[in-house]
Formats: sequence, C-alpha cells, structure tokens
Amino acid sequence: MTTASSVEHALTAPAARHPAVPVRHVGDERRGAILFGECLADPADVEKEFAATGTAPPAKALQALRAFPGRYGVVCHDTDETAVTGDLAGVLRVWFREAGVSAPARFALTPTALLSTDRPRINSGGLAARLFAPDAVGTLPGGGPFQGITELPQDHMLVLRGGAARVERLRFPFRSAPDVDPVEAARTLAAALTHAVTARFPRSGRVTADLSGGMDSSFTALLAARHHGDGDVQAITYTDRFADNTDDLAHASRLASTVPGLRHQVVHGGPDTLPFSLLDRASFTDLPSADVVLHARTAHRLAPAGGTEVHFAGDGGDAVVGAPMTYLAAPARTREFLRECRGWAALRQRPFHRVLRAVWATSRRSYAEALLDAAERLSHHATADRADAVPPWEAAIGWTAISPLAAWGAPRARGEAAERLRQAAVSAHKENDGADAHALRAVRWHAATSRSFLQVAHACGVRVALPFFDHQVLAACLSVPARHRVSTVRAKPLLAQAWRAAFPGERFERSTKGDYGACEYHGVRRNANRLRALFRESRLGDLGVIRPALVLAALDAAVEGRRVAMGALADAVAAEVWLRGLDDRTAPDEHGERA
Repeated sequence: MTTASSVEHALTAPAARHPAVPVRHVGDERRGAILFGECLADPADVEKEFAATGTAPPAKALQALRAFPGRYGVVCHDTDETAVTGDLAGVLRVWFREAGVSAPARFALTPTALLSTDRPRINSGGLAARLFAPDAVGTLPGGGPFQGITELPQDHMLVLRGGAARVERLRFPFRSAPDVDPVEAARTLAAALTHAVTARFPRSGRVTADLSGGMDSSFTALLAARHHGDGDVQAITYTDRFADNTDDLAHASRLASTVPGLRHQVVHGGPDTLPFSLLDRASFTDLPSADVVLHARTAHRLAPAGGTEVHFAGDGGDAVVGAPMTYLAAPARTREFLRECRGWAALRQRPFHRVLRAVWATSRRSYAEALLDAAERLSHHATADRADAVPPWEAAIGWTAISPLAAWGAPRARGEAAERLRQAAVSAHKENDGADAHALRAVRWHAATSRSFLQVAHACGVRVALPFFDHQVLAACLSVPARHRVSTVRAKPLLAQAWRAAFPGERFERSTKGDYGACEYHGVRRNANRLRALFRESRLGDLGVIRPALVLAALDAAVEGRRVAMGALADAVAAEVWLRGLDDRTAPDEHGERA
C-alpha cells in the first residue's frame, strides 16, 4: 500500500550526497500530494488547488499542481497508486527501476539511490549515448548509464500501481502565443524574477550572489540588493590572470558601485584553480559532469558564500531568456528574416548564401529526421569526422548535434548510441518540431548541467538558488516565440526590456563577453601527467566506449598549444573521474544514500 511516508522516503533518501530537497504535504496518508523542491506558492493556494481535484486518481490530480511559482516536482498518491514527475525545467529529475521477481518498482531523485549493494553495472551504450549526443539527455530511450535504471523522460510522469510501473506523457503547461506583446511579456518576466528572488530570502542571515558581469547574474544580484532589507548582499566576481575577462570585471565593478546594498568582492584565481586541477579531490556527482573538471575553481569562487542562507546564480539565463540559432528557421516576415540572417552572416564572417542555405535545410526537416541523420553520422565514421575539426558556424543551425567526443568513440559504442537515436526518432512527436520545441530542449539541457553544479556547490557547503529555472520565469519567457527572444540588433532583447522595467535608472550596455578558453589550455598543460594517467588506464576504454589512444593524442596536442575540442576533452575526463568515483560509492558515510 502507498503511504505518504513511503513516498517521502523515496524523495529524501538520496540526500546524503545532494542538496536537501524540501517537501510540502497536502492531503493526508490515504490521498495526498507532495511538492518536492522549492514551491514558492502560498500554502493555502496549493491546498485549494489540490482540494479541487476531488477524488480524481493521482495521475490526473498531478497535472493540476504543476504550474505554481518556484521550481519543484510533484507526487500524488492514494492507497493504490502513485504518480510522480520532476520540475518543468528539468533540474529535479526522476529515475526508476522496473519491478523485479521479488521487488516492486521504485523511484528516486538520483540513479545512485537505486543501485544495489553490488558493484554498479554500467550500461556502456547508454553512457556512450549520453557522451555522444548530450543535447538529447532525458529523451533517449535506454539512454542511462546504469543497467536496469531508467531516467523518466521530460514531459512524462511515472505511475506506480500494484508494484508495476508505467510511463505516461504529460502536456507542457506553457505555450508560446504568436500575438503576445513582447513588452508586456518583459514586464511579466521582471515580476517573475523579482518573486523568484525575494521569495527565497531567509528570515535572517547573509545573502550572496554571483556577479560575473553578464546580464543574467547581474539582474539577480541587483534584485537581491534592492529587495533584501536585512543587510548588504555580497556580490562575488571571479577573475584570474589566465582568462581574458577584464571587461567582465570592469562591468561588474561599475554596476556594483552604483547600487546601494551591493557589497562587491573580487575573488582571484591562480594555478590551482585552473580547469582539470585537483581532480582527486573532486566531489562525486551522480552522473558524469564537466563541473567536476571545474570543481577547484568553483570551490574557490564560492568560498566567500560559505555559511550564507542562500547564494543566487544566473545559471540558465542564456537558454531561458534566449533561444538557439534555429530561431532563424521559424516562420517570420521576409524583411525580418533576411535582416537576421544577414546580420549573423556579418557577425560570424560567413557568406550570406550559406547561412540562408543552412536555415532553409533546417526548416524543411523534422526533429525525427534530424535524429536519424545524427544516427547515420554516428554509424559511419567519416575520415573528416575529427574532434578538432572546425565546422562552419552555420552547421550549428540544426535541431540536434553530435558531440566532437564521438570522434574518439569506439565503433560499437557509436553504433549503440546511434540505435538509441533511431529509437528516439520513432517516438518523436510533432510537438518536438520547430524552434520553440528546440528552445525548450535547450533549456532542459542546461538544467541537466546545472543539476550537477548544484551537487558540487552542495559539497562546498553552499546552497545555490537558480531563479531562471523557476516555473513562472519559464512561463514568461516561453510565452514569447523563440524568434522574438534573439536578435542581432540587441543581446537578449526580452531580458533587456525586463531590465528597463525593473531598473529604469540603471544602464547595462555591453557588446563583449569574457573568454576563459586560455584557462583550459593552461590547465591541461599544468595537469598533463595526471590526465595522461587517466587515459593510459582508461575505464571508458575498458568499457569499449572510446579509443584512449585518440584522446591521448589530443592531450599531447593541447599541451603543445594546438587546437583541440576542449569541451569534448573535459567530458571525457569527467567520465573517467566519475567511473572511478563509483568505486567509492559504498563508503560507510554514504550507505544512507540508498533507498
């Protein structure tokens, strides 16, 4: 029989390694709901909405509770059935194990909570798919790295009944409106972000915020400073001598100097905070994550936030308030369409006709067809398919992409990842087509990466809030068609308009962005011996996922200063570190993680 206590155990059991997940109950033991995460709605409103579901079964009642302010998932249950889904952005995700011979189906908020006490069994094909087709995270059937453990796809709910599990599709509650007024949407966005920040203020205690110099973190930091009435907000800017980010620091300093209540602190990095440093000290994340490669920098950057009640970050802003380049393939007026294509061709120094050709080809292709094309590329390893190849800029105008890491993939692993792409193509819906659907997938890809960042921050003793992933913020941004959220004329036009609505007296104009690319090469050179040791005894190689000799050759090239696909190298290193971290998952202080 399903009980509220058994459901809550499934939600809180993984907390040993991850940030604590707050839970809010409505109803009672026999029929109730649990909102897990950060629901910012008035409790009375939640109670009223749940009461309005009457005697509806959990699978139906769940759908009525998904659109409150905040970032949270929902479980509804009665004595016979339990239905669960994660948050709308995809930071809080659900994994489940099917019923066995003598065990019922189970779910948890981390796959490691569902592992048995034996050595974890790795699904090499699922791990390869995750590494080779990262922007399809959460959509590939069987795409998980553990055998027998499945990740609940986005826009689906898991229903448990009689010990068995089934998966049902949900409708995303927010849709763009072609005739929406972008100015009104910007005002709604400003109000949504304000509530997302102020509702998280503690009753007492310090508040800190990132202030990288970009619009996203600057907006949240300024909101926190304006509305926090219990002392100054400490704004943190990271810099180091290896990065080209003097503009970031200058903008952050100028902004902080004009805002009362914002106390600026600059954190200076050094050789020990370079990427790929101190990998043996990296905290374990339950899935492979490039945040492990950056953990030394993250720990140093967040050190001033230790002991605070909440630390605000702008992660997710690029995806939520913007859109991928496929917005060019959305229907638009001819003059507007040509202006945008011509503008990007000039900015990226590409021939105008090639940009037009790429946009036209994308607009004529469905998401399912793009997945099949990607599968074909993975199945047939071309000699030109090199990790260090520089594709033309317009090649990024597509519904999905293959990671450069696939160029180092073993043939069988590439074939297994390709088969998962084909399965995903079969199950793709018409709702997956178009620029708005692609923009939502981009949000969820960023949410997946931010999930691991929260785990690293938790290991550093810092509770991070990510307002841009809140439901009401998503609603404000996704109500505006993707083609109105990106422009060659102005960076992030929707957020820029929201900035004017929230801070009419403050100016934020810039056309540059800091570059940390040189840090990666310095980090590889400084840590070359440790990185070579990883791939000379490669776990990915043992699993048949990659060909270690190709990665070692890329490492040598990076040490010499030649161009390499640094993102792919970081993902490969992160996966190697993660596989070794699994060996330590049964340490005495971690037994409590298993559900």
